Amino acid sequence: MRPVMTSGRLSLAGKRRIVEMIAGASKVPAGVVVESAAIAGVPVQRVTPPNARLDSTILLLHGGGYASGSAQGYRGLAGELATAANIQIIVADYRLAPEHPFPAALDDAFAVYRALSERVSTIAIAGDSAGGGLTLALAQRIRDASLPAPAALGLICPWLDLALDADALRPPRKDPLIVPELIAEWCTFYVGNRDAREPGISPIYGNVASLPPIVMHSAGDDPLALDADKLERELVAQSSGLLIHRRYNNLWHDFHLQVGFLAEADHAVALFGEQLAELVAAQHLPAERQPRQ
Repeated sequence: MRPVMTSGRLSLAGKRRIVEMIAGASKVPAGVVVESAAIAGVPVQRVTPPNARLDSTILLLHGGGYASGSAQGYRGLAGELATAANIQIIVADYRLAPEHPFPAALDDAFAVYRALSERVSTIAIAGDSAGGGLTLALAQRIRDASLPAPAALGLICPWLDLALDADALRPPRKDPLIVPELIAEWCTFYVGNRDAREPGISPIYGNVASLPPIVMHSAGDDPLALDADKLERELVAQSSGLLIHRRYNNLWHDFHLQVGFLAEADHAVALFGEQLAELVAAQHLPAERQPRQ
């Protein structure tokens, strides 16, 4: 797919169809119920596994470079993750760039979270790739708005530093699809005429203090693994919060999307769901029994 995705002759609509095909290849597990709905005016997919705990929700923000991807296309991954965590997942269909550049995606995610916080006692936020960056930016905005904090954040191969791509400084790795030129194109769509170093766009430049516990997966062949490493260094330097970082060597960007086809993806999604579930469950424990940070 790399020659096709990096071709200047393929329209954005064509690239969106390819992303939808890649993300949508995974099937919804048996027994998982998927419903279309809207929350705060934002279309969502409600993904509910059998016997899900009723007091918690995971808000899932899909990847796709802020310019592609959809809640519909992420039902398979969401179903597998919901099953692993035994928690209902809400996948937000936030507006896409370049038709809707920053801050449209962040505004939509914030609106959904605020509405959910009035309905559910415990919320985790998770996302992959651009959705991972959006997850961190949303957590910073929630903190600064003094809303109830999420129980946990889940980041899969997060895109956190768009300034690196705006300046064409991201080095390549061995990823079979994601190359710096493609990332820079998505960056241009989302940033528009703003400064890519704005924390809402590149949350690695924002304040990472007083954030919820973070589960993060990264991949060794992924050019975006640099961003995951930057976040880890920032958190360590500030002695800020709990970070559980799992690096998968010799795997590519967002390989979790191949759940159902790739054994490594099956194991990673199951682990990611279990890790989030543990942090959500800790919210309901007495203070003396909660995980140390």
